[in-house]
Amino acid sequence: MSYPPPYDPNQPTPPPWQPNQPQQPYGTPAYGTPAYQPSPVQPPKKSKAGLIIGIIVGIVLLLCAICGVGAYYLYNKADEAIQDLPDMIPSVGVATGDATGSHSVRYAVEGTGQALITYSEGPGNTQSETVTLPWTKNFTLNSDSFGLSVIAFRAPGGEANVTGCSISVDGTERQQRDGTGTSATCISVFVAG
Repeated sequence: MSYPPPYDPNQPTPPPWQPNQPQQPYGTPAYGTPAYQPSPVQPPKKSKAGLIIGIIVGIVLLLCAICGVGAYYLYNKADEAIQDLPDMIPSVGVATGDATGSHSVRYAVEGTGQALITYSEGPGNTQSETVTLPWTKNFTLNSDSFGLSVIAFRAPGGEANVTGCSISVDGTERQQRDGTGTSATCISVFVAG
């Protein structure tokens, strides 16, 4: 024998009995009313994958554009530097003279202000000085074949104007170059013949 379910005060009271209406068990909703209330249907969540992919593609394209502009700029600057290179590299004057075993050398740097000068006084003997322009250096080399170089730069923090340099061997000018304002370079090779 089954007992009726316990009384629930929140449960609606059954409708009164009507003879032409089919009988419903106690506690069930009337006909036409669903036995359960479905929860409201949530719309499916929209995927953000397309937005994220679009942002990533946009950033990659922007970086490619920046790299392309940078490469174009660097290419043009490198091309300008290569075209200017022949003017920047000093020509090496090769001079011949008498084989006397001893030769007098004179370096000269023209301009104004303070300059840092590096020069050679023979193989393995390189000197550096900070001087006031114009500047000259005289010395003797006891050899019949040697390389000579003098390089002048504007001294750090200085206002020098380096206008040129020259190398003379035995009283004859063997190399002369104009300066750039900030530097000048002269190189010569002497070979007794």
